[in-house]
Amino acid sequence: MFRAVASHSSAQIAMSAGSNALGRSGSGSASTKIIGPLASKLKDIRQNTHANLKLQLQKSLPPLKFEQASELAEQIETAEPDFNQLHARVEEFVQRNKNDPEAIVSALKYLNSQLMILSTAERQMKAQDAQTTQSLMRGLKTLIDNSASRGESIIQRLSNTKISPVFTAHPTNFNKPQASEIVLSQLENIASPRGNAKVCQELWEIQGVRELKPTVQDEANQFSANIRHLHSSGRTIHEQINQQLSGLPNNLKLSKPLVEAGNWVGGDRDGNPNIDATVLKDVVKTLSTAAFEYFEQEIGKENNTQTGSLCNLLCKSGHSESLGLIREKLARTRTHLVGNSPLPIQGDLYLNANELVHDLESLSIASLNTQEKATVQEKLDLLKLDADSIGFHGASTDIRQNSAMNEKTVGELLRRSGGPSNYESLGEIEKQTLLTNLLLNNKTVLSDAPIEGQSENAEFDREIALIKSYKTIHDSYGPQALKNCITANTETMSDMLEVMLLLKHAGLADEQGIKMNVVPLIETVNDLHNGPAILNSMLNNPWYRQALQASGNQQQIMVGYSDSNRLDGPLASSWAVYEGTAKMLEVAEQRGVSLHVFHGRGGTEARGSGDSYAQEIKSSNGASLLTGMRQTEQGEEVPAKYGTKTMSQSNLADMVGSTLETMAIGKDQQIAKYASTMEKLAQHARNHYESLYSNPELPHFFQSSTPIEFVGKSNAGSRPASRANTAGGGLNLDKLRAIPWVGSWYQSGSAMPAFFGTGSALKNFIDQPAGANTTPAQRTAQLQTMYQEWPFFKSFIDRTATAMEKADMKIAQEYAKLAPVQSQGVFEAIKNEYELTKEMILSIKQSNDLMDHNPVDAEILAVKKPLTQAAHAMQIGLLKAHQQAGPEIQERLIKPIVMSMQAIASSNRFG
Repeated sequence: MFRAVASHSSAQIAMSAGSNALGRSGSGSASTKIIGPLASKLKDIRQNTHANLKLQLQKSLPPLKFEQASELAEQIETAEPDFNQLHARVEEFVQRNKNDPEAIVSALKYLNSQLMILSTAERQMKAQDAQTTQSLMRGLKTLIDNSASRGESIIQRLSNTKISPVFTAHPTNFNKPQASEIVLSQLENIASPRGNAKVCQELWEIQGVRELKPTVQDEANQFSANIRHLHSSGRTIHEQINQQLSGLPNNLKLSKPLVEAGNWVGGDRDGNPNIDATVLKDVVKTLSTAAFEYFEQEIGKENNTQTGSLCNLLCKSGHSESLGLIREKLARTRTHLVGNSPLPIQGDLYLNANELVHDLESLSIASLNTQEKATVQEKLDLLKLDADSIGFHGASTDIRQNSAMNEKTVGELLRRSGGPSNYESLGEIEKQTLLTNLLLNNKTVLSDAPIEGQSENAEFDREIALIKSYKTIHDSYGPQALKNCITANTETMSDMLEVMLLLKHAGLADEQGIKMNVVPLIETVNDLHNGPAILNSMLNNPWYRQALQASGNQQQIMVGYSDSNRLDGPLASSWAVYEGTAKMLEVAEQRGVSLHVFHGRGGTEARGSGDSYAQEIKSSNGASLLTGMRQTEQGEEVPAKYGTKTMSQSNLADMVGSTLETMAIGKDQQIAKYASTMEKLAQHARNHYESLYSNPELPHFFQSSTPIEFVGKSNAGSRPASRANTAGGGLNLDKLRAIPWVGSWYQSGSAMPAFFGTGSALKNFIDQPAGANTTPAQRTAQLQTMYQEWPFFKSFIDRTATAMEKADMKIAQEYAKLAPVQSQGVFEAIKNEYELTKEMILSIKQSNDLMDHNPVDAEILAVKKPLTQAAHAMQIGLLKAHQQAGPEIQERLIKPIVMSMQAIASSNRFG
């Protein structure tokens, strides 16, 4: 059982740090001595899993092929192999079996099963070892103390705070959901010989490439269990906070929920043609079903005799019959909202979950003793919070669409309404004037009916039907079901006005307020620099400002870590997000508006991910958290963080505690001190990254030396992997989505988007030309001081170091050999930048160890390293064989190539 694993003591971590500092190379780590309890436990699991998977290998292969695959597995398991030797052996294995890749597929099943089990067990053990309650209480106490010193109400501050993990289905989850579920559901027994053998057998049978792309509804169904875990964890956190608040004067308690579940599945229409009004409504039904199941469980079944339960205590008060009537009414409401019966529902219904709680509160508990009354009241207080956060909608689904599609939709709507025929070609000022006048004129009625004689416009009809469905969903499930309307690639004020007009057309906006938040998604570095101007324009618009005030006077913005990284590199991206957010906060404060910041992070370091919520959030500007925290959890990240109740509770407590602690600290006082330095670093890093991104050989190198060609064949998500196909036989990088861009570089060993430009910028800053006011030694000392005292800079350096530890230039060099000779300069630039960045980071950290900030993860990476190396070696051999083969063999190799991608992603994430 995992409970046997001890927590990491300070001494153990210090010992780990000492061992990890030995012999690290520039291309991954040298052999690391495993002494930490978590890594030791994982190593034991790896050995048991190896033995059980060898049995599966033997069952699945004829003797000769089993002998080949078994020898390979033994070489990986018995000692950390030299990569060059391993690569040569694997390439020989691939060449021998490429015509009939049965043995290759089995070897990849072995690797992926090992890495799936190890990575999932790692997350579960970390969650079990985490000081979950302590972290949450530390954050709450910090906020309580800060509020007291400022003379503010802690309840008011908590009431103004919303913390929301937002689940998205972006295509990063390569493994079959059934395979992931096998491991997640049996984690408690995976360390025992019998339990491990059972998991290995079941996992072996289900392993393989996803046969079909999931539908949007499939993705919603897959996340249902994670939503349920989040509901349960949110309730536990509300309970723990109430217990702490009750000890303060006046016996305080939360008046509004702190935690809310967010969702993009079914609402993320940006580039996903599979989403229409029917799909959106079906997904909302699925989320609603989870909500009804939650309330049914909390109320309890008729025969629930569990001592101290709400059902038990209310029945003890003589309300068995009344509870039965409440259950019946709830069941009728569920049938009405999510059932498929064509017949009308007989009997009264609940309009919302608050009515349900009101019915429960109306039941007298006078006959109970004092302690029992207190227990009932505590449970009803939590149900009130649940009614507001979970409601009958389950999770709040965001709507996201690209600004270009909104422009086309508005243009067609205006043409059908007798407006200008050339709306799309109008200038920005002309658009703003036209749209503002339409918003201000309450008598204007737009028509989406087709003009007589006009040809059909299926795209417009689908968009308008979807937009109109928002009102239907609001009327059925309440406004919490769809709260946010996000516009991707927001560049101008007209991008926002178009959304407002569409919402007004749908009946969701008027002078009395906007029923959905109009949220700009600001993604590129240029747009992030322009973000304050966009926000100022929004707040200057008379119609919008009046509507915003009527809706609570809070503006939400979303900042993106993905396209800014893809187009401008990691350092420029990180600084643009941080600085742009700070400047938008200043605009909002000047205009008397509160700002709620939504972070669009991915699962890898390149796309803003840290090793924990704490690392991500505690490096934030506390002023940006005064209204809470929203953050995307993409694809593979959802089961990784919320796949079990234990993971969910640990991660959500980390997210909430870190948010409360950092918001209490308030405005980042270091940003003004170091802004000019960061501007210099960011500009040079951006220029150096641009020199690589604009290299005409980069598309050729990327397409031939990474598995980008096979991302779309993985069937990892309902959304297409690219916004456009290749043009003229070449890859159009500007049309490529950030996830496959980043993921393919991680797959090919270099993790380039996580560091390129950083080392050059740091080196350039230190080596300023003669005549500068400071010496190179002084500038080095300044960077070291920034690392020590500025959480933003420390987090960026540590995230970069983690990505570089996962990278391996020996492996990347073998991938590079797959590219044309004329493209080899691309790899040389990447390798040189890696070495320079490593040198700079170690100097700034004043260490010889990239991972001295996280020695526990360094040991875990070492446990998985032989398997990860083997997966890379297998992928290199397969890509080479695919390049050399004819069409028939190429087709046979697609499945094993995708399976090699699964294995590498299981080790270190994809996007």
